[in-house]
Amino acid sequence: MYTQIPCIQMALQAHYDVIVLNPNDNFVDLKMEKEWKSLLKQSIESPSLKMAQAESFLSFQHPLQGLPKRCSHTPEEHVAYNVAFIVHGYGGLVFMDLLVRRKWEVMSKVYAVALIDSDHHVGHQLGSDGQLLAWIKHHCREWVTSPKPLDKLAATVLKKEFPVVSAGTEKHSLAPSSSLQSIFKYFKKALKAKTTITFSQVPIETRSSTKRKQSA
Repeated sequence: MYTQIPCIQMALQAHYDVIVLNPNDNFVDLKMEKEWKSLLKQSIESPSLKMAQAESFLSFQHPLQGLPKRCSHTPEEHVAYNVAFIVHGYGGLVFMDLLVRRKWEVMSKVYAVALIDSDHHVGHQLGSDGQLLAWIKHHCREWVTSPKPLDKLAATVLKKEFPVVSAGTEKHSLAPSSSLQSIFKYFKKALKAKTTITFSQVPIETRSSTKRKQSA
């Protein structure tokens, strides 16, 4: 079974805050549920690591409105607008469902989505919504099992609405670890592009503009 620990460690090293929506622990004894949750809470309480055990990404609907940020002192600072997703297998299907259900919140706060050998179906889930189709085209990338080297364009049976590249392995269980370095490079590039666009939209005050304000 794929472990998420390397992904979490890499995210923390890159100064991300982390929310684990499916910790791959799907076989907890119901009799031990309370004890397990208590142990989980004790083991993960850290100022730099936020973890949430959830049945699916749909439970992320309400936290998405205000993700906790470290060293925040005001409600405005407490909201995170730079959110990235890594989804594997069925997680891709659930993310697309979240995108449809919470369209504007996801589109305004999520800057990149890395899908790994995903089970989503754009046609069935997003339909013909032009805004959603345009958004995933610019914010999603999928790494699929393939005999091709890592990051090489992968051949797909169905038409894809966003870039699809090789995960560098033909084994589904190894795809996340094989593509991890590439995924974080993608996140870094996507965030830099978003920041550049944001700054380019901020008006630069010049002497002439200052004089016009004063004369007005």
